[in-house]
Parts: sequence; C-alpha cells; structure tokens
Amino acid sequence: VTRGIEQYSVMRAQEALARADIGLLVVDASEGLTAQDLHIAGYIADAHKGLIVVANKWDLVEDTEESRDRFASRELRRFRFAPWAPLAFVSAKTGLNIDGLLDLALEVGETRFQRVPTSELNTVVQRAVAKHGPPSKGRRALRIQYVTQAEVNPPTFVFFVSDASLLHFSYKRYMENAVRKAFGFEGTAIRLIFRSRGSN
Repeated sequence: VTRGIEQYSVMRAQEALARADIGLLVVDASEGLTAQDLHIAGYIADAHKGLIVVANKWDLVEDTEESRDRFASRELRRFRFAPWAPLAFVSAKTGLNIDGLLDLALEVGETRFQRVPTSELNTVVQRAVAKHGPPSKGRRALRIQYVTQAEVNPPTFVFFVSDASLLHFSYKRYMENAVRKAFGFEGTAIRLIFRSRGSN
C-alpha cells in the first residue's frame, strides 16, 4: 500500500510540475531527503524547471548557522545533478521564513527570463575553450564556432559546432558551469543544445 501511495504521489507531482515553471521540493528537515524526494527532484531538473529545496519543520531544529551548514553539506551533496538549486529553511507551522521563500521563488522566476547578450556569451565561451579545449576523436576535434541564447523559460543556449557527435557529456557540463559562473542562473535548469553547423 505504501509503495502505491508513493507512486501516486510522484505521478501527481509530475502532473502539477507540467503546468509550473518552478518546483518547490518540500522535505522534512527532521528526516532529510528520501529516495522519493530525489526522484521528484531529478524529474524537475530533467524537465528544465526551476527548483528550490525547502527544508520544512525547521522549528524542530535549533536554528543556527552551524545547523544550516550541517544540513546543507549532508543533504545537498546528494543533489549533484542540480547543484544550482537553492536551499530554504522554513516552518509551515510557525511561519518561519515563509515570506523569504516567496521572495526566493519570485527571484528564480525572474532568472528564468534572463537574457545574455550574444557578445558577452561568446566571450565567456571562448575563454572557457582557451582554458580547456574541446574533445577530439583521432584527428577530428570539436570546434565551437559561436553560441547564442535562443529562448528563455528555460534559458536555452545553442552552440553551433563543427560536429556535435564529437561532444562528450563532461564537456557539456563544463560549458554549463562556465555559463553559470559568468551569468548566474541560480535556481533554474538551463538547456544547452549543441548543433552541427548546417543542420536544422
């Protein structure tokens, strides 16, 4: 019965998220992240939505900077697929930090509509390439020709390259980290598309 309830809860969360831009993953601060929490968080990230991890029932924990750091280091290391997700400490019972959570959600919503000038974007990418060159296969090396932001909500960046088949997932992650370091995008997934020059 419990497993059936959990599956139904995940299904309902997926249906709700399909209509939303941002997912607030509410976890029990006294218990920490569960496997179901991680499953839902992974779905949010894969759907390129915004994500805020909300540690509820924080009134049951002694609220100090040390306790917050301890919770973050223990739990968020399991969020390697979404290190950009902010963490909010709240109590639905006492109202602790509820207003701050709403403000954070609005900030993430604005971030999803952030646009980056093409010239600045290409400068950042060129510097990243100079620091760590693209992968190659034999004599064939991936060349990044230029990058542009194609969409917002979610922020979507199209990399026009010599041959997208040469791309390795680790280099895609490296480029995402470079873009995030330069322009932020805290709280939201971003989409990177690598397209061979001349393809549609």
